[in-house]
Amino acid sequence: MVYSLRKEAEVITVLYFRDDEKNRLRIFCERENTKAMAIYGRRRTGKTALMLDFLAGDGKGRTIYYQCTSFDYRTCLADFTAVLTTALGENGVLRSLDSFRDVFSYLCDTGKAAGKIIVIDEFPFLAKKDENVVVEFQWIIDHALKGMKLVLLGSSLSFMKKQLNDSESPLYGRFDEILRIRPFSFSEVQSLFPVFEDAVNVYAQTGGVAQYVMFFLNYSSVKEATGELFLDRNGRLLQEAPNLLMQELREITTYTTILRSIGSGEKDTGKLAAKCGMDIRNIFAYLRKLADLEIVSAVENPLSGRKTGQRYRISDSFFRFHYAFIEPNISMITELGKNAEPYVLNEQYSEFLGFVYEDIVRSACFEYARKGMFPFMPRTVAKWWGNIQEDGTWHESEIDVIAYDDHQIILGECKYRSKAVGLAELDSLKKKSSFIPVKDRKVYYLLASKSGFTRDLEALEDDRLLLLKNA
Repeated sequence: MVYSLRKEAEVITVLYFRDDEKNRLRIFCERENTKAMAIYGRRRTGKTALMLDFLAGDGKGRTIYYQCTSFDYRTCLADFTAVLTTALGENGVLRSLDSFRDVFSYLCDTGKAAGKIIVIDEFPFLAKKDENVVVEFQWIIDHALKGMKLVLLGSSLSFMKKQLNDSESPLYGRFDEILRIRPFSFSEVQSLFPVFEDAVNVYAQTGGVAQYVMFFLNYSSVKEATGELFLDRNGRLLQEAPNLLMQELREITTYTTILRSIGSGEKDTGKLAAKCGMDIRNIFAYLRKLADLEIVSAVENPLSGRKTGQRYRISDSFFRFHYAFIEPNISMITELGKNAEPYVLNEQYSEFLGFVYEDIVRSACFEYARKGMFPFMPRTVAKWWGNIQEDGTWHESEIDVIAYDDHQIILGECKYRSKAVGLAELDSLKKKSSFIPVKDRKVYYLLASKSGFTRDLEALEDDRLLLLKNA
């Protein structure tokens, strides 16, 4: 059966695609036995927008909101007490206190903030440069939230993940609720951009990051938005990727070199180190840091039959787009502005969109199975690479999608092109698949196509063939 993956435009709430997050925040605030909540996610994903929406709705009249704007403890404390003084109608006692611990102790002892939800946005600004701050807030959560609730928001992924996941962190295990705000999925982006190719382009360039997607909605076309945001000399997103790196890392030169090398197609660790002029033993620390920031990921080769090592890829599509097309051409863009577009977004960009399309299909496999479009629910979805033999010679090849459990496996190819996919592509897939150690699993073949399929392929009566069409 041929399934259409296209979605029509949907009616979206004012705060896009955050109903589940709003509900979890509301439940936390309504439960009597909860005290502290952490909300985190990469920058521009909409954490503050979520909180401001809550303040205007369910949290109206009972939420005190403060956003840190400085790394200096005394400045943050003074600003915080000023917000509290205004909200609570205090007579100045709060301004005389010397620490956040003293402030919360005063509020706890006097009951002046009873029933209030106190929100501290961009908590890493306050705590990142002073280890004592997290110890202080450990004490506050444990001893000084009687009758109050505390919500801490943070955009620094490395800092927030350490506090939430590292058992040696003072804040580990202190939160009743932890909420991760993620970028939009492709299906959510497609709800805003119903034309499939538009949705793919927006997703490829933004990675689904909420604020960037919203930028695209401000223009009459995706092409115009790309020119204004990335290729204009003053484009809002021209330098966004390196600026984000500088907010997370002390020095970005080496990281930039690594990202450019991966963006140009290098995957193998040894070749990557050589291209960057580094000893292979030294590159792993940089890759681990980029992985911790969820910019780069290590990819395992499933069902390889032997240890073939890891490959690295830029998993964040926004960074992948920047370091494949913008960063290498920054001088040209600076000189030519939007006139650089045909040179920057060349035939390699079409190939890049093909890789994004593969990501989209792989990410949706579990949902396809849930909807009955696949014959089983896979346990693992990945990409395979290895040596195959064609015309008597061996060479490395890839299969875009493998999805399997102990008894069944789907092997698939994704074609993002204007030409319909036909029998030749199916034959090629079957030949490559013969080199994969599927063992005794029942094999299904998947073809996903942007432009549909030829009539002879669609006419095949084969219950092992799955066709996914985007139109």
